[in-house]
Amino acid sequence: MKALIIEDEAQAIAALKSELDANCPDVELCGIASAIPDAIKLIEKVKPELIFLDIQLKDGTGFDLLEELNYHDFKIIFTTAYSQYALKAIKISALDYLLKPIDSEELVLAVNKAKAMTVEHSKLKLESLVSNNRVHPLRKKLALQTSKGIFMYELETIVRLQSEGNYTRIHFKSGKKEIVAKILRDFEELLENLGFVRIHNSHIINLNHLESYINKDGGYVVLLDKTTLPVSKRKKKSLLALLNNDF
Repeated sequence: MKALIIEDEAQAIAALKSELDANCPDVELCGIASAIPDAIKLIEKVKPELIFLDIQLKDGTGFDLLEELNYHDFKIIFTTAYSQYALKAIKISALDYLLKPIDSEELVLAVNKAKAMTVEHSKLKLESLVSNNRVHPLRKKLALQTSKGIFMYELETIVRLQSEGNYTRIHFKSGKKEIVAKILRDFEELLENLGFVRIHNSHIINLNHLESYINKDGGYVVLLDKTTLPVSKRKKKSLLALLNNDF
């Protein structure tokens, strides 16, 4: 795979080059850029298959670079030393990232995943990431990898998520359901502060689809589609505090 490194720290560049040489012999490093204008020219010239992109560059972010590109026919692996906000945006779009200092095994795993991914799926994820950084939180898109492929869904269309062991069943406003090989805790971390709240060990709801909270029989919620779901004792206090603040 023809690859580029977009990074502005000399030490990080040297470390990644060393790891690639030692562990990824089928990755051909074809160039390095440390600023957005140089990176754009290099990408348009080389047309790489894979880019290692630092989230925070000296003249902007990796997201800024993606906004300006005309060519997107590549796989991407983000690299970062921090930034929880950026990591959440990347995770929602189901893109890969590596935390600095980069671990050899994680690098090999990320490269192998990139090789296995189709360009079409990669472009879909990149488009989702770029779109998510432009729009209102409710219009953000969540990448869901199912047995049928990768699909993008606007968060506002998701009514609730239900735990099914090592899987999660996602219920949509249209009545459609998807099952994903992730535990509910994974989605809880992704969706917090985006209008979703976990009300029970088995349930996360979209507050924009909440009709009422009923304070009897231990406490339960009624959704706009008339679904009723229990609220656990442990989650009741935080849910009520959230509702009181919002309404």
